[in-house]
Amino acid sequence: MPSSPSSENPILGIDLGTTNTCVAHVRNRIPRVVPTDKGSLVLPSVVALAEKGDFLVGGVAKDQMVTNPRNTIYGAKRLIGRKFSSKVVQELRSYYSYDIVEGPQGEAAVSLGGEVRTLPQISGLVLSHVKKLAEAFLGREMGRAVISVPAYYNDNQRHAVKEAGRLAGFEVKRIVNEPTAAALAYGFNRGLDQKILVYDLGGGTFDVSVLQLSANVFEVLATGGDTFLGGVDFDNRIIDFVLEVFWREHKIDLAGSPIAMQRIKGASEAAKIDLTLIPNVALELPYIEEKKGKPLDLRVRLSRTQLDDLTVDLVDRTFEICDQVLSEKGLKPAEIDEIILVGGQSRMPLVQEKIRQRLGKPPRKGVHPDECVALGAALLGDSLDRIDSVTLVDVLSMPIGVATPQGRFRRVLEKNNAIPCSRSFRLPPPREPGQSIELDIYQGDSDDIVDNEFLGSIRLPAAATGRRVDFKLDEECLLKVTFDDPAQGMRAVDFATRDTPEQLRRALAEEAARRAPGGESSERAVRRGGGLFGWLRGRQ
Repeated sequence: MPSSPSSENPILGIDLGTTNTCVAHVRNRIPRVVPTDKGSLVLPSVVALAEKGDFLVGGVAKDQMVTNPRNTIYGAKRLIGRKFSSKVVQELRSYYSYDIVEGPQGEAAVSLGGEVRTLPQISGLVLSHVKKLAEAFLGREMGRAVISVPAYYNDNQRHAVKEAGRLAGFEVKRIVNEPTAAALAYGFNRGLDQKILVYDLGGGTFDVSVLQLSANVFEVLATGGDTFLGGVDFDNRIIDFVLEVFWREHKIDLAGSPIAMQRIKGASEAAKIDLTLIPNVALELPYIEEKKGKPLDLRVRLSRTQLDDLTVDLVDRTFEICDQVLSEKGLKPAEIDEIILVGGQSRMPLVQEKIRQRLGKPPRKGVHPDECVALGAALLGDSLDRIDSVTLVDVLSMPIGVATPQGRFRRVLEKNNAIPCSRSFRLPPPREPGQSIELDIYQGDSDDIVDNEFLGSIRLPAAATGRRVDFKLDEECLLKVTFDDPAQGMRAVDFATRDTPEQLRRALAEEAARRAPGGESSERAVRRGGGLFGWLRGRQ
């Protein structure tokens, strides 16, 4: 019997995570994770520039975070595809030990070794490394991949991940949403007829999706999320707690020392992981600082109860999103047949306890939270060349629309529209007589453009007034704009610019003025990730 195209030229499934990256392949229709050269099933999503100018990726890069923090890039998934001027990027800049700068297209980038590197370049190094690991393990060239992204990623972020794959040498056959990939890993070829809820709390992002499974048809009914809510936020609460304890004992602010902060960051993450299994831990870091020539050690005890108190609002935020997603489809928790956990942070006992309380049933066991997304992506890749392939019906996670002259957001494509989809509208007249028509395109849930993500601008001649423009989303949830040109018919329109428009710059400046010291409540500052200790220090 001749082999199928997918067995001759298999497609890797890659979960490009905030904290770790996992890669899988399919052999004989069974998905398997590809181990790293160290035998681990995940690779730290960390890139560093060594003193000799070499790029380091994975564990060796993570190992030098303490000694070379300014040239060690972690958490790139939170920043990739974001505009440098966006509120979320500006709020995050102070939370990384490396420099976040403006890239050549106005996007968030990083400074590494004195040079500006784009985030697709950084993520491309991680993907290139897992490509080499997979080729060494499987003994063949691996040129094709399906890469997963958070369901709540916008169009810019999806394009940026696809660009990272291209830079790594992959032909990216598909971008797939992480909860959908996890559902594939759970339900593929099991003949299920169920409604499932995928609760995906990873290192940097949170997604929740409700899917209807009918044999090998996977239909997403509704989805929601927060691309700035994940395990690192839980780590930051521990870090703030440790800094506060040390401050009260010694009146020394360790936040000003990049090396001390990296040591505390590593110890906090380890303590959080240990507290999933044991009730109490101790963070002990010798010679963290000195005072009057004498070395000071850091010793802080932390219990699971204390961690729960520090982070319960973060967990509650995830269930606010779950409630919203269920209500959008008029669903009740009792109608959900299974709950699938994805992402390392979902192992937290408080999370699992809250799931039982809020959703009325325990999560499904037997689905590996760290591996299922990569396994599902590999299954999707394997099915692309097969006649008996799976059918995915995914949805748009955030509305896409245009800015009005008043700085408001006019929706064109609504949230939870099944994709692929399209919608047309008529072009308005230019803002000034004789000028071209310019449309600024945004994506987000807010009615104000300042709270949404700017995707780009299109420009058309004034004569196009009243002509039809079509917004189309393909199966990867990537946007394509077409225009009813009287001479050429429907033709594609590229973004004329991705530079932040003046209207948005003014709105951001006004927002920054409103949120200047004294303009934002302490509660909101903490909820936005400002940190408990940062707020306490500001009040002393």
